[in-house]
Amino acid sequence: MVTTSVAEARALRVDSAANRAGEARVAALDGLRGVAVLIVLASHFSNAGLLPSPGMSGTGKSGVYLFFVLSAFLLADRIFASHAGRLDHRAWLDYALRRVLRIWPLYLLVLLLSLALTRSGLPWHYAIDVPAFWRHLGLQEGQSVLWSIPVEFTFYLVLPPLALAGHWLLARRGGTVGFSVAMLVAVLAAHLAWPPGDSVVNDVRLGPYLPVFLCGVLAAGLWRRGDPTAARIAWMLAGVIAVAAFVVTIPAVWAVLSGGPFQGDLTHRWFIGFGVLWAALLLSVLRGPARYRAVFEWGPLRAMGWISYSVYLWHMPIIDIAKRLDVPGPARTAIAATAILAVGIVSYRLVERPLQRIRVPQRA
Repeated sequence: MVTTSVAEARALRVDSAANRAGEARVAALDGLRGVAVLIVLASHFSNAGLLPSPGMSGTGKSGVYLFFVLSAFLLADRIFASHAGRLDHRAWLDYALRRVLRIWPLYLLVLLLSLALTRSGLPWHYAIDVPAFWRHLGLQEGQSVLWSIPVEFTFYLVLPPLALAGHWLLARRGGTVGFSVAMLVAVLAAHLAWPPGDSVVNDVRLGPYLPVFLCGVLAAGLWRRGDPTAARIAWMLAGVIAVAAFVVTIPAVWAVLSGGPFQGDLTHRWFIGFGVLWAALLLSVLRGPARYRAVFEWGPLRAMGWISYSVYLWHMPIIDIAKRLDVPGPARTAIAATAILAVGIVSYRLVERPLQRIRVPQRA
Protein backbone atom coordinates (compact mmCIF):
# COMPACT_ATOMS: atom_id res chain seq x y z
CA MET A 1 0.00 0.00 0.00
CA VAL A 2 1.15 3.57 -0.71
CA THR A 3 0.46 4.71 2.86
CA THR A 4 2.62 1.92 4.25
CA SER A 5 5.49 2.81 1.91
CA VAL A 6 5.29 6.48 2.83
CA ALA A 7 5.29 5.62 6.53
CA GLU A 8 8.31 3.35 6.12
CA ALA A 9 10.18 5.98 4.11
CA ARG A 10 9.49 8.61 6.75
CA ALA A 11 10.68 6.25 9.49
CA LEU A 12 13.88 5.60 7.56
CA ARG A 13 14.49 9.33 7.08
CA VAL A 14 14.01 10.00 10.78
CA ASP A 15 16.24 7.08 11.70
CA SER A 16 18.96 8.26 9.31
CA ALA A 17 18.70 11.78 10.68
CA ALA A 18 19.04 10.40 14.19
CA ASN A 19 22.14 8.46 13.14
CA ARG A 20 23.81 11.51 11.60
CA ALA A 21 22.84 13.79 14.44
CA GLY A 22 23.90 11.22 17.02
CA GLU A 23 27.35 10.92 15.45
CA ALA A 24 27.70 14.69 15.29
CA ARG A 25 26.73 15.13 18.94
CA VAL A 26 28.95 12.54 20.60
CA ALA A 27 31.10 15.48 21.66
CA ALA A 28 28.24 16.85 23.75
CA LEU A 29 27.84 13.53 25.54
CA ASP A 30 31.56 13.54 26.31
CA GLY A 31 30.96 16.92 27.93
CA LEU A 32 28.02 15.56 29.87
CA ARG A 33 30.28 12.80 31.19
CA GLY A 34 32.68 15.55 32.22
CA VAL A 35 29.85 17.18 34.16
CA ALA A 36 29.21 13.88 35.95
CA VAL A 37 32.79 13.49 37.15
CA LEU A 38 32.99 17.16 38.17
CA ILE A 39 29.91 16.68 40.37
CA VAL A 40 31.61 13.70 42.02
CA LEU A 41 34.85 15.64 42.53
CA ALA A 42 33.08 18.70 43.93
CA SER A 43 31.22 16.52 46.42
CA HIS A 44 34.31 14.72 47.65
CA PHE A 45 36.40 17.89 47.75
CA SER A 46 33.68 19.43 49.94
CA ASN A 47 33.60 16.36 52.18
CA ALA A 48 37.37 16.57 52.63
CA GLY A 49 37.39 20.30 53.46
CA LEU A 50 39.13 21.16 50.20
CA LEU A 51 36.13 23.29 49.22
CA PRO A 52 33.92 25.39 51.48
CA SER A 53 31.69 23.22 53.66
CA PRO A 54 29.06 21.93 53.22
CA GLY A 55 29.34 23.13 49.62
CA MET A 56 28.56 20.27 47.26
CA SER A 57 28.62 17.58 49.95
CA GLY A 58 26.06 14.87 49.33
CA THR A 59 25.93 15.23 45.54
CA GLY A 60 28.50 12.59 44.61
CA LYS A 61 25.98 9.81 44.07
CA SER A 62 23.87 12.01 41.80
CA GLY A 63 26.96 12.39 39.61
CA VAL A 64 27.33 8.60 39.51
CA TYR A 65 23.66 8.29 38.53
CA LEU A 66 24.41 10.55 35.57
CA PHE A 67 27.17 8.11 34.59
CA PHE A 68 24.64 5.26 34.83
CA VAL A 69 22.11 7.04 32.58
CA LEU A 70 24.81 7.87 30.03
CA SER A 71 26.14 4.32 29.99
CA ALA A 72 22.68 2.80 29.53
CA PHE A 73 21.79 5.31 26.81
CA LEU A 74 24.96 4.84 24.76
CA LEU A 75 24.97 1.04 24.91
CA ALA A 76 21.24 0.65 24.24
CA ASP A 77 21.36 3.18 21.41
CA ARG A 78 24.20 1.27 19.77
CA ILE A 79 22.15 -1.93 19.86
CA PHE A 80 19.00 -0.19 18.60
CA ALA A 81 20.94 1.41 15.74
CA SER A 82 22.57 -1.85 14.65
CA HIS A 83 19.30 -3.72 14.06
CA ALA A 84 19.92 -6.01 17.01
CA GLY A 85 17.76 -8.84 15.73
CA ARG A 86 20.24 -9.45 12.91
CA LEU A 87 23.45 -9.17 14.93
CA ASP A 88 25.61 -12.26 14.65
CA HIS A 89 27.76 -13.87 17.32
CA ARG A 90 30.79 -11.71 16.41
CA ALA A 91 28.90 -8.55 17.29
CA TRP A 92 27.94 -9.93 20.68
CA LEU A 93 31.50 -11.12 21.29
CA ASP A 94 32.67 -7.61 20.46
CA TYR A 95 30.16 -6.20 22.93
CA ALA A 96 31.42 -8.54 25.67
CA LEU A 97 35.09 -7.86 24.91
CA ARG A 98 34.67 -4.09 24.89
CA ARG A 99 32.70 -4.09 28.15
CA VAL A 100 35.38 -6.19 29.87
CA LEU A 101 38.21 -4.01 28.56
CA ARG A 102 36.33 -0.87 29.53
CA ILE A 103 36.13 -1.82 33.20
CA TRP A 104 38.48 -4.57 34.27
CA PRO A 105 42.10 -3.67 33.33
CA LEU A 106 42.19 -0.32 35.15
CA TYR A 107 40.02 -1.66 37.98
CA LEU A 108 42.38 -4.61 38.41
CA LEU A 109 45.38 -2.28 38.43
CA VAL A 110 43.82 -0.18 41.20
CA LEU A 111 43.01 -3.31 43.21
CA LEU A 112 46.51 -4.78 42.83
CA LEU A 113 48.19 -1.53 43.85
CA SER A 114 45.82 -1.20 46.80
CA LEU A 115 46.54 -4.77 47.86
CA ALA A 116 50.31 -4.18 47.69
CA LEU A 117 50.15 -0.91 49.64
CA THR A 118 47.79 -2.35 52.25
CA ARG A 119 50.03 -5.35 52.83
CA SER A 120 53.06 -3.07 53.13
CA GLY A 121 51.35 -1.09 55.88
CA LEU A 122 51.37 2.21 54.00
CA PRO A 123 48.28 4.41 54.38
CA TRP A 124 46.04 4.10 51.32
CA HIS A 125 42.41 4.94 50.77
CA TYR A 126 41.36 1.47 49.59
CA ALA A 127 42.23 -0.98 52.39
CA ILE A 128 42.35 -4.15 50.29
CA ASP A 129 43.59 -7.37 51.86
CA VAL A 130 43.54 -10.71 50.04
CA PRO A 131 39.93 -11.65 50.91
CA ALA A 132 38.72 -8.15 50.02
CA PHE A 133 40.65 -8.36 46.74
CA TRP A 134 38.74 -11.49 45.71
CA ARG A 135 35.42 -10.08 46.90
CA HIS A 136 35.98 -7.00 44.73
CA LEU A 137 36.87 -9.14 41.72
CA GLY A 138 33.76 -11.23 42.35
CA LEU A 139 31.59 -8.08 42.32
CA GLN A 140 30.59 -8.72 45.95
CA GLU A 141 32.18 -5.66 47.55
CA GLY A 142 33.02 -2.09 46.64
CA GLN A 143 34.93 0.06 49.09
CA SER A 144 34.39 3.80 48.84
CA VAL A 145 33.69 4.83 45.23
CA LEU A 146 34.41 1.30 44.01
CA TRP A 147 30.82 0.36 44.87
CA SER A 148 29.70 1.50 41.42
CA ILE A 149 31.92 -0.97 39.54
CA PRO A 150 29.91 -4.13 40.45
CA VAL A 151 26.70 -2.23 39.70
CA GLU A 152 27.87 -1.06 36.28
CA PHE A 153 29.31 -4.41 35.23
CA THR A 154 26.22 -6.33 36.31
CA PHE A 155 24.15 -4.01 34.13
CA TYR A 156 26.34 -4.96 31.16
CA LEU A 157 25.12 -8.55 31.65
CA VAL A 158 21.47 -7.53 31.90
CA LEU A 159 21.40 -5.10 28.98
CA PRO A 160 21.50 -7.43 25.92
CA PRO A 161 18.15 -9.19 26.50
CA LEU A 162 16.64 -5.91 27.70
CA ALA A 163 17.80 -4.06 24.58
CA LEU A 164 16.69 -6.89 22.28
CA ALA A 165 13.21 -6.73 23.77
CA GLY A 166 13.24 -2.96 23.38
CA HIS A 167 14.37 -3.24 19.78
CA TRP A 168 11.52 -5.66 19.05
CA LEU A 169 8.97 -3.28 20.59
CA LEU A 170 10.33 -0.27 18.71
CA ALA A 171 10.00 -2.16 15.43
CA ARG A 172 6.25 -2.75 15.94
CA ARG A 173 3.47 -0.44 14.78
CA GLY A 174 3.14 2.29 17.40
CA GLY A 175 6.39 0.98 18.78
CA THR A 176 7.49 4.14 20.57
CA VAL A 177 4.38 4.14 22.73
CA GLY A 178 4.62 0.42 23.47
CA PHE A 179 8.32 0.68 24.23
CA SER A 180 7.80 3.67 26.53
CA VAL A 181 5.00 1.97 28.44
CA ALA A 182 7.07 -1.21 28.82
CA MET A 183 10.05 0.74 30.12
CA LEU A 184 7.94 2.70 32.60
CA VAL A 185 6.41 -0.55 33.86
CA ALA A 186 9.93 -1.99 34.20
CA VAL A 187 11.02 1.09 36.20
CA LEU A 188 8.04 0.68 38.55
CA ALA A 189 8.63 -3.07 38.88
CA ALA A 190 12.30 -2.52 39.76
CA HIS A 191 11.30 0.14 42.27
CA LEU A 192 8.88 -2.28 43.97
CA ALA A 193 11.26 -5.26 43.82
CA TRP A 194 14.17 -3.32 45.33
CA PRO A 195 12.62 -0.56 47.49
CA PRO A 196 14.99 2.39 47.90
CA GLY A 197 14.51 2.29 51.65
CA ASP A 198 15.98 -1.23 51.76
CA SER A 199 19.18 -0.29 49.95
CA VAL A 200 22.34 0.11 52.00
CA VAL A 201 25.08 2.71 51.73
CA ASN A 202 27.24 1.97 48.69
CA ASP A 203 25.06 -1.01 47.76
CA VAL A 204 26.80 -3.18 45.17
CA ARG A 205 23.58 -4.81 43.92
CA LEU A 206 22.22 -3.68 40.57
CA GLY A 207 18.59 -3.90 41.68
CA PRO A 208 18.22 -0.63 43.64
CA TYR A 209 19.83 1.34 40.82
CA LEU A 210 18.08 -0.45 37.96
CA PRO A 211 15.47 2.35 37.55
CA VAL A 212 18.32 4.78 36.85
CA PHE A 213 19.70 2.59 34.06
CA LEU A 214 16.23 1.93 32.66
CA CYS A 215 15.68 5.67 32.29
CA GLY A 216 18.81 5.75 30.13
CA VAL A 217 17.46 2.90 27.97
CA LEU A 218 14.14 4.71 27.66
CA ALA A 219 15.97 7.86 26.54
CA ALA A 220 17.81 5.82 23.89
CA GLY A 221 14.52 4.53 22.47
CA LEU A 222 12.97 7.99 22.41
CA TRP A 223 16.06 9.42 20.73
CA ARG A 224 16.26 6.65 18.15
CA ARG A 225 12.61 6.87 17.09
CA GLY A 226 11.87 10.55 17.60
CA ASP A 227 12.37 13.43 15.20
CA PRO A 228 15.77 14.95 16.17
CA THR A 229 14.84 18.28 14.58
CA ALA A 230 11.57 18.85 16.46
CA ALA A 231 10.89 21.18 19.41
CA ARG A 232 14.48 22.31 19.96
CA ILE A 233 13.52 25.20 22.24
CA ALA A 234 11.21 22.99 24.29
CA TRP A 235 14.00 20.47 24.77
CA MET A 236 16.40 23.22 25.81
CA LEU A 237 13.87 24.38 28.42
CA ALA A 238 13.58 20.80 29.66
CA GLY A 239 17.34 20.73 30.13
CA VAL A 240 17.34 24.06 31.96
CA ILE A 241 14.59 22.78 34.27
CA ALA A 242 16.61 19.58 34.90
CA VAL A 243 19.69 21.60 35.87
CA ALA A 244 17.59 23.86 38.11
CA ALA A 245 16.07 20.79 39.79
CA PHE A 246 19.55 19.40 40.44
CA VAL A 247 20.70 22.68 42.00
CA VAL A 248 17.65 22.75 44.27
CA THR A 249 18.37 19.19 45.44
CA ILE A 250 21.96 19.95 46.46
CA PRO A 251 21.69 19.27 50.22
CA ALA A 252 23.19 22.62 51.21
CA VAL A 253 20.79 24.49 48.93
CA TRP A 254 17.83 22.38 50.04
CA ALA A 255 18.61 23.12 53.70
CA VAL A 256 18.55 26.87 53.01
CA LEU A 257 15.35 26.74 50.93
CA SER A 258 13.50 24.43 53.32
CA GLY A 259 14.81 25.98 56.52
CA GLY A 260 15.66 22.49 57.76
CA PRO A 261 18.93 20.86 58.84
CA PHE A 262 21.64 19.85 56.40
CA GLN A 263 21.19 16.21 55.28
CA GLY A 264 24.15 14.90 53.36
CA ASP A 265 22.31 11.76 52.26
CA LEU A 266 19.15 13.62 51.27
CA THR A 267 19.06 12.46 47.64
CA HIS A 268 21.10 9.27 47.76
CA ARG A 269 18.02 7.07 47.28
CA TRP A 270 16.18 9.26 44.77
CA PHE A 271 16.83 6.69 42.04
CA ILE A 272 13.80 7.31 39.84
CA GLY A 273 14.03 11.06 40.34
CA PHE A 274 17.61 11.28 39.13
CA GLY A 275 16.98 8.75 36.37
CA VAL A 276 14.25 10.97 34.95
CA LEU A 277 16.16 14.20 35.60
CA TRP A 278 19.39 13.07 33.91
CA ALA A 279 17.55 11.38 31.01
CA ALA A 280 15.75 14.67 30.36
CA LEU A 281 19.03 16.57 30.44
CA LEU A 282 20.67 14.06 28.08
CA LEU A 283 17.86 14.32 25.54
CA SER A 284 17.87 18.10 25.82
CA VAL A 285 21.59 18.14 25.00
CA LEU A 286 21.02 15.97 21.93
CA ARG A 287 17.93 17.76 20.68
CA GLY A 288 18.36 21.32 21.88
CA PRO A 289 19.63 24.23 19.76
CA ALA A 290 23.24 24.17 18.60
CA ARG A 291 24.25 27.06 20.86
CA TYR A 292 22.85 25.28 23.89
CA ARG A 293 24.57 22.03 22.93
CA ALA A 294 27.84 23.91 22.42
CA VAL A 295 28.07 24.40 26.20
CA PHE A 296 28.58 20.67 26.57
CA GLU A 297 30.91 20.50 23.56
CA TRP A 298 33.40 22.84 25.25
CA GLY A 299 36.89 21.32 24.88
CA PRO A 300 37.97 21.17 28.56
CA LEU A 301 34.64 19.65 29.56
CA ARG A 302 34.96 17.00 26.84
CA ALA A 303 38.51 16.25 28.00
CA MET A 304 37.20 15.67 31.52
CA GLY A 305 34.72 13.24 30.00
CA TRP A 306 37.48 11.30 28.26
CA ILE A 307 39.48 10.79 31.45
CA SER A 308 36.47 10.51 33.77
CA TYR A 309 36.85 6.80 34.55
CA SER A 310 40.51 7.17 35.48
CA VAL A 311 39.77 10.28 37.52
CA TYR A 312 36.94 8.46 39.28
CA LEU A 313 39.09 5.51 40.36
CA TRP A 314 42.14 7.51 41.47
CA HIS A 315 40.73 10.69 42.98
CA MET A 316 39.94 9.47 46.50
CA PRO A 317 43.47 8.24 47.34
CA ILE A 318 44.86 11.53 46.00
CA ILE A 319 42.41 13.53 48.12
CA ASP A 320 43.50 11.55 51.19
CA ILE A 321 47.15 12.34 50.49
CA ALA A 322 46.41 16.03 49.91
CA LYS A 323 44.55 16.28 53.22
CA ARG A 324 47.70 15.22 55.07
CA LEU A 325 49.91 17.90 53.49
CA ASP A 326 51.10 20.62 55.87
CA VAL A 327 50.24 23.52 53.57
CA PRO A 328 47.46 26.15 53.56
CA GLY A 329 43.99 24.97 52.55
CA PRO A 330 43.87 26.60 49.10
CA ALA A 331 47.26 25.08 48.27
CA ARG A 332 46.01 21.61 49.25
CA THR A 333 43.02 22.08 46.97
CA ALA A 334 45.20 23.18 44.06
CA ILE A 335 47.66 20.32 44.61
CA ALA A 336 44.87 17.75 44.81
CA ALA A 337 43.13 19.05 41.67
CA THR A 338 46.39 19.17 39.69
CA ALA A 339 47.45 15.70 40.81
CA ILE A 340 44.06 14.20 39.99
CA LEU A 341 44.13 15.69 36.49
CA ALA A 342 47.71 14.55 35.89
CA VAL A 343 47.13 11.00 37.12
CA GLY A 344 43.85 10.82 35.21
CA ILE A 345 45.52 11.84 31.95
CA VAL A 346 48.42 9.40 32.38
CA SER A 347 46.08 6.56 33.37
CA TYR A 348 43.81 7.23 30.41
CA ARG A 349 46.61 7.39 27.87
CA LEU A 350 48.57 4.38 29.15
CA VAL A 351 45.75 2.02 30.17
CA GLU A 352 42.35 3.04 28.82
CA ARG A 353 43.06 4.49 25.41
CA PRO A 354 45.16 1.64 23.97
CA LEU A 355 42.49 -0.88 24.95
CA GLN A 356 39.75 1.08 23.20
CA ARG A 357 41.21 0.07 19.84
CA ILE A 358 40.83 -3.68 20.47
CA ARG A 359 37.83 -5.12 18.63
CA VAL A 360 36.55 -8.51 17.53
CA PRO A 361 36.99 -8.61 13.72
CA GLN A 362 33.65 -8.45 11.94
CA ARG A 363 32.75 -10.31 8.77
CA ALA A 364 33.51 -8.46 5.54
